[in-house]
Amino acid sequence: MTAWRSLLTGFVVAAALLAALPLRAAGDGLDGLVAGSPAAGIYGSNHLAGLPDKAVLVFDYTFEGTLLDKPFSDNVLLDFTRRSGGAGASAGPNAGEGAGEGDRGFDVAATLFPQTRKLEIGPLSAARVNPILLIFFQRDATQMSNGTGGNQNYFRNTIRRVLQTPDPDSLQATTIQLDGRDVAASAVDFRPFAKDPNRARLREFADKNYHFVLSDDVPGGIYEVSTETPTADGNGTLLRETYRFREMRQ
Repeated sequence: MTAWRSLLTGFVVAAALLAALPLRAAGDGLDGLVAGSPAAGIYGSNHLAGLPDKAVLVFDYTFEGTLLDKPFSDNVLLDFTRRSGGAGASAGPNAGEGAGEGDRGFDVAATLFPQTRKLEIGPLSAARVNPILLIFFQRDATQMSNGTGGNQNYFRNTIRRVLQTPDPDSLQATTIQLDGRDVAASAVDFRPFAKDPNRARLREFADKNYHFVLSDDVPGGIYEVSTETPTADGNGTLLRETYRFREMRQ
């Protein structure tokens, strides 16, 4: 149980290591998206289309559940600055296929937990994919490695494989509340370890669910990224981690 109690500490250490490196999301997304896959639902549009040349996206962060001594909450800030010479990303019907012609993308400075720890990560480079996904997936692999003793690459590769597996049931239309109004959104849900041959070794993480909510009306395209690890009987929550868009500052 001690390893589980220290999950947040492990994340802080991982974030500090990330802060020392210049980061870039490989390919700025997943290449060759498979139609009907969770990856297509998450990466199949230009998240950054319509962002101004300078903007700060603010996400509310929460980490809670019965495996923690107490819930933790803070913010994550992504500070976008468009590189000089860019004319803005295309917001047309092919926006999901890449950045607009002549667009050089953004440099992004990330600040995690400014109210309690203030961990700075970057610089990040982004053309069409919101870097909150890079931060989320890196932390997620670190957390599971700390909790189980497993290899981070195993978790990354398993998630990547499931992301690229056709699963139309993982994609749903929904609505969200944004600035007091209902707007159209899409939800993507998947359980990457549901059929994993090593489920027993994954312990509590074996039934972990991943939940993404995206909307073209949300600056940066990503409204929510979350995971939930249920109790064995399914009636409680061992761990729930959420990044939810709050606002854009200019």
